Amino acid sequence: MKKLFTLLFACGTMMLHAQQIFKTNNDYLQVRVNNVLQADNWIVGKDINIGAFEAETTKENNTVTYSDGKDSIRFDLKLGQQIDFLILKNNKDTISQQLVGVEPNVNFTQEYIAKYKNKTVVAIPEVSELVNIMMALHPDAEEEGNMFDTSTIYYKKVKEYFDAYINHPALDTIKKYITDINYIKEYDVNLFSRDSYNYYYALKMTACGYRFDEYGHIINDGNIKEMGKGYYSFNPLKDVKIFEDFVRVSNFRQFYKENQSYYNTLLETYNQLNPIQKMQTWLDNKFGFSYGSYLVYFSPLVYGAHSTRGYQSNGFKQTAMFIARADYDESLSEIQNELAESRIVFTEIDHNYVNPVSDKFLGKINKALSNRDVWAKPTITNAYNSPYKLFNEYMTFAVYSLYLNDNYRKEDIDEYLPKLNKTMTINRGFSKFTEFNQVLLAKYKEDTAISMEALYEYILDWCTEQNII
Repeated sequence: MKKLFTLLFACGTMMLHAQQIFKTNNDYLQVRVNNVLQADNWIVGKDINIGAFEAETTKENNTVTYSDGKDSIRFDLKLGQQIDFLILKNNKDTISQQLVGVEPNVNFTQEYIAKYKNKTVVAIPEVSELVNIMMALHPDAEEEGNMFDTSTIYYKKVKEYFDAYINHPALDTIKKYITDINYIKEYDVNLFSRDSYNYYYALKMTACGYRFDEYGHIINDGNIKEMGKGYYSFNPLKDVKIFEDFVRVSNFRQFYKENQSYYNTLLETYNQLNPIQKMQTWLDNKFGFSYGSYLVYFSPLVYGAHSTRGYQSNGFKQTAMFIARADYDESLSEIQNELAESRIVFTEIDHNYVNPVSDKFLGKINKALSNRDVWAKPTITNAYNSPYKLFNEYMTFAVYSLYLNDNYRKEDIDEYLPKLNKTMTINRGFSKFTEFNQVLLAKYKEDTAISMEALYEYILDWCTEQNII
């Protein structure tokens, strides 16, 4: 019996070593398929039911790379193939991983392309508002300082209307995944955990690809299966039957209908303050590539938790922004209102331009911002957990200053820029943004025809010098 046990143990050891092992100290990984980013925050944690990562295989032979910003592991993958491997975290926790080749997440039909080509859509979709309402009914919503805007009359209406359904199983599901609220003394706010934010983004983004059918069922529209894919380890709309029951018992669709005039007013204000076509034209010209369509989705309940994602299929590119509403501030001039509100959507749109260029400079970015504590306060470096993410946030906001330089009067820009610098440096904690922004803008003013690649080279050399100091 002892010999048999030894033999079985030896076989088990051989099987263990046959699997590839990736060592990392990070909680989150980036996953690229054929060098295209498919997951920005893939969770690494032994206490989390990870499930399989579904890599979208667009070729016969595909390359999948997991990276923590410093080290990486690579796999060759075919459609339908399953690969098991291990992650050794912090040299002590061994976590099983599974990689599966699946059909693409996006399938733009010719009909869909014809409908959206060269168009910008701004909307408050019904299923999107449903999930935003359910999340805003979280018992800690009013304590959280970033996800939800709880200061409005609309939020109070939501609370009053849905109060009788606060113990519905759908809301228990929300609370299961949005949890672990943390008080951050430095900013005097409460924020949910990173995993909670990932679920929040995945749910509110993915909901924008769903609609109600003629029978009142929540269904995917068939063009983008999961708009928030990669933010979480599963599709949050897997719980759709529970959400449908919440819709039925609470009469949500009647609430949405009764507030349609309010939504329409918000849409009018948004379009008034955001010249998206002007932004798109400028970005297309400066970066040398374009997207065929913009989708802008928001909810009256969203505050500061914004996100964006690009999609492409059959030669058509579309980018979607998931952001907050626009507000007109009576204390500001019309132009200052436009500058303040435009920044919100611009810095989401231009992620879709900045990030692809950053991909070409990954090595320089990792070196230039290797000491992330130089560039941001600890709460920020936790959220932007790689030099790549940190640099992209710096760059997206700084590029907005370049856009302003080319499209607005100097006196208007001079009035607004100190506010932008304060937002990033003081309010958000990006410690060196004011200097970064001034250096990049000064270089740009020397020659506004300079290429983005040349600007990257210049600012990354400057960042490297700051990193050494």
